[in-house]
This record gives sequence, structure tokens and C-alpha cells, in this order.
Amino acid sequence: MNRIEKAVGIVSGLCGIKRVLYLVAAALVSALPFMAEKLWILGWFGLSLLFVTVFDFKKPLKRVFGSLFFYFFLFYVFSYSWFVSLYPLDFAGLDSLQSVGVIIVAETLIPLIHTSLMAPCVFLGYLAATKAQNGFVRACLVACGYVIGEFMQSIGPLAFPWSMLFVGQADRLEILQSASLLGARFVTFVIVFVNALVAMSLVKSGQRNRARIFAVVAALVFVINFSFGAVRLGFADYENSRKVSALVLQGNIPSSEKWSPDSKPATGKYLDLAQTAHDYCIQNSIGVDIAVLPETAFASSVYEGSRAYSTSAEISKMLSCNLFVGGFDNRTDDSFNSVFLFDSDGNMSQETYNKVNLVPFGEFLPYRQLVSALLPMLTEINMLSSDLTAGVANKPLKSQCGEAVCLVCFDSIFPENARIQAKNGGDFIVVSTNDSWYKQSKALYQHAAHSVMRAIENNLSVVRSANTGISLVCDPVGRILSQSRVNETEFIVSQVSIPESRTLYTLTGDLVLPFSFVAVFGTLIITFVKKKILPKNREDRR
Repeated sequence: MNRIEKAVGIVSGLCGIKRVLYLVAAALVSALPFMAEKLWILGWFGLSLLFVTVFDFKKPLKRVFGSLFFYFFLFYVFSYSWFVSLYPLDFAGLDSLQSVGVIIVAETLIPLIHTSLMAPCVFLGYLAATKAQNGFVRACLVACGYVIGEFMQSIGPLAFPWSMLFVGQADRLEILQSASLLGARFVTFVIVFVNALVAMSLVKSGQRNRARIFAVVAALVFVINFSFGAVRLGFADYENSRKVSALVLQGNIPSSEKWSPDSKPATGKYLDLAQTAHDYCIQNSIGVDIAVLPETAFASSVYEGSRAYSTSAEISKMLSCNLFVGGFDNRTDDSFNSVFLFDSDGNMSQETYNKVNLVPFGEFLPYRQLVSALLPMLTEINMLSSDLTAGVANKPLKSQCGEAVCLVCFDSIFPENARIQAKNGGDFIVVSTNDSWYKQSKALYQHAAHSVMRAIENNLSVVRSANTGISLVCDPVGRILSQSRVNETEFIVSQVSIPESRTLYTLTGDLVLPFSFVAVFGTLIITFVKKKILPKNREDRR
């Protein structure tokens, strides 16, 4: 108890009791849209509570950093609360006690890593903001700091850019459409900028005119962003665009069965499901152009002569379509998690897509020696006997119906991978994922939201096949055309539009990111030069 009281005392000393309560409330309000999509509006106010605690720009820097660190740690703990729903981790071969230990480590370590990246970046944005006199510039610099923080979460061996702010807005496609201009991080910038302006209006409440101006501009920015999205959705008409008919097969094989050495149950299940889908399509006069199976559908290597190969070939011939199937590629010394392409005659293409972004602790063990020594329990959840090799994606897979931007599971939360392939000729996006790890938790919906964002960013339809759900087809502006139920064996069929135009984001990339770096670090460097270098030069001249 003494240790707990001491910890509370340290936090209270940094932030003050009222400040602690403010920060807890701010973190919870900011995280609620991730836990309940209908509460998306809270995402436009949660950060305001954080900013109110620091926006007089006169607080000691130690206290400001303490406030930021405390807030972000709680925010990520709340937003990753779905980890608790994964208990027990029996699919990874862990007993009850080990499952509790791994979940506690994940619920602590991941938020701590994210906080260690985000808090310093937002703090740098705050430092830059203290050098500006204009309130709008200050709000912009803080938003830039947040954008940099989200970017930092996407690099390195522990990259996990899962809880980007747009995920909490997935229920309102109007808000997300501006990503077609400058990417998902632009949506982050807008949300943080509005929150900062709301905080400014509250901090300046004693100066009614200034407070009113900040509030009006905040509302105006929100309305402009929302209106742009509403107009884009309203004018999105793909009637005259080329169409392909997509079939998604969801085998619903539990993780406890999926990784069995015997792939026969999986091959039999997908053959039966494909036959059912084929009969349905025949009865309803539906022609299938492409079919998609989940990530590692057969949990085995796909090579000529293997059961996975012969089953995939049989399915593609049965449906008379191009088949995208997830499996391992062990044809060389390296092992890849891949998407294989079979044509309508059952022939496998020589080209495959190899997963670029591997899952830490699931497909490879980062910092192996250190982790093995400090947290040996984490080494046990790596499902594979050895690390996979990351692929390098720069071009889509060419099928008979068009070029497919391929993403495997974790790939879908990294925007640049999809953008590069889309820019190099992609016609539609194929996402092959497992997601059975997430059971029925909110992680299923949060992960699917990333696939929808890839559609919006690049003006490309998405065909997503998940082992246990959520499988879906969405159009190029993110509208769900068809979606599966969770933990059900089923298939979905939908028409996929292939528009000819690409977005500004596809062509130019994440422009808000270099702008953010230049704005924050440029301001800090200019301030340093003015304070430290120019005065010395003047003295030397004298």
C-alpha cells in the first residue's frame, strides 16, 4: 500500500490532484470512441481536457511533460483494453497463469512504448508552440507534434500504429474522406487542431472575444472537414466504372485448430465452402471474377504437389476465377507469409506478395536475446519455430481481372505500403487476414477500420477475407457493400468497382508529415539560433 501511495504522490506532485482527475477524464473520453463507435463525437473534445491543463504556456516544463506522459499512458491502456478479452491465450499454447501474465505485460508494455514515443513528440510541439504568439499557430504546432508521434509508432521493430485517431471516427465516413487528400495522418491533424482550438477557447474564457473566435474557428474547421466528406460521398458514383465480381470465403477455423500440423480439415472445409458458394452463384446467375481466402488459409507452405496447392487449384477451377490465397512460401531459404495467385485454370502465378510488416512476437521476435532474458513468457507466443522474413512490396499482383494491391493482416495498418502499390497501377485492394486471435473483441472492428481507410486514401475498393471475421467488401469511399458475421462459416459476394482516378494522397504521399517536421523543428531551430547564436555574433562584432 505504501508503494501505491508513493506512486500516487509522485504523480500528484507532478500534476496536482485536480490535474490528475482532469487527465484521467481526458484519457477516458478520448479512448471511448475506440471502445464504442457511436461515441465518435467525444474524440473532438477529449484532447481538449488535456490541453486545458497545459495551455497557459507558463507551467513548468517538467509538469507539462508529466501531464502528457500520464495522459497518453492512460489513453493507450484504455484504447487497448480489448487485450483483456483475449483471455485465455490457449491458442498460443499458454495456460491460465501464463495468459494473465502475457495480457498484463501487453496492457502495460505497449501503452508504455507508445507513450514513450508520443509524449516527447507532443511535448516538442508544445515547446515550439510556446515560442509562437498567435493562438492558431500554437494549436497547429501541437497538432503537428501529435502527427509526428503517430508516425514514430510506425517505424522500427516494435512498430504498431494501431490506435491512430481516425479509428475512433470509423463510424462517420464523412470525417475520414479528407484522407483522400493528405492521408490518415491529416485526419489526425484536423482532430488535434480542433481539440487545441477548443482548449484555447476555454483557457481564454476570461477574454470573451478571443475565446469566441477560437470556438468559432474550431467549429468551422470541423464543419468544413465534415462537409467535404459529405460532398465526396454524395458525388461518389461508380455506375460507369469497370466492375469485377468478388467472392470472399470465411472458413471460420479457430486458432486452436488452424495451426494443427494436419491441414486436411482446412482444405476440406474450404472445398465445401467453395462448392456451396459456387452452387449459390450458379442459382443466382452470378459470375465470379476473383475469390479471396484468408491469411495462411491452410497454415502450410503452398508449393506444387502440396495439399494447399492442389486445393487452391481445385477451388479456382471450380469457380472459374482468379483466386488469392494466403499461405507460407518456403520455396527458398527464407520463409514468407504470402498471398498466392491462381488463375481460372488452376495455375499458380510465379509472382507472390510477401507480407512486408511482420507482427512482433507473433511472426518474429524483436531484440531476441534481450526479450528472452527479461520476458521469456513473450517468446512462447511466437506461433512459429523460427522468424519469418519480411517482404518488399512495390508493385501489385497482376491477375486476369486487374492488378491487386495485396495486404496481409498487419500490413493493412501501414498506409504507405498500400499507397506505393496503388501508385504503381493497383486496381483494387485485397486484404487477407486471420484475426481469430481477437475472438469477438473490439480489435476486430478497429483492425477492419484500417482496411476501410486504405480504400478512402487511394480511391480503391477493398476485398477483405478474414478467417473468423470481419470479412467485407467496401467501395472506394469506404462504404461497406457486404460484410460477414463474426465466428460464422460463410461467404459474401459483391460487385467491386474499379475507378480510373487516383487520389492526391496516392500521387503525392503523406505531405502533412514533412510539414509537421518542418513546422515543429523549424520553429525550435529558429528560436535557438535567435537566442544562442545571433546574440554571440552581435557581441563579437562589438
